[in-house]
Amino acid sequence: MKGELTQQLLDAVGIMLLGMGLVYLFLSVLILAVNLVAKWCREEHKAVEPLKVNDASSTGAASTLDPKLVAAISLAVQQYRSQAQ
Repeated sequence: MKGELTQQLLDAVGIMLLGMGLVYLFLSVLILAVNLVAKWCREEHKAVEPLKVNDASSTGAASTLDPKLVAAISLAVQQYRSQAQ
């Protein structure tokens, strides 16, 4: 009986070490893969130029709005606010 318990404990320790080793191996490969992808993305990011915002174009778009559309939106906002109270 004592020998069976000892054998079972040794089997359990072996399975535990095998499982922990596989988890350690998987996490090591995962960290390596994440670092490689981060390095690859950093190199790709340098090639992209930042976009410039032009303030003149954004103000020009506001002057071309249809006055009927502005009136319809204003009326809708007023009705919503009157119903919400």
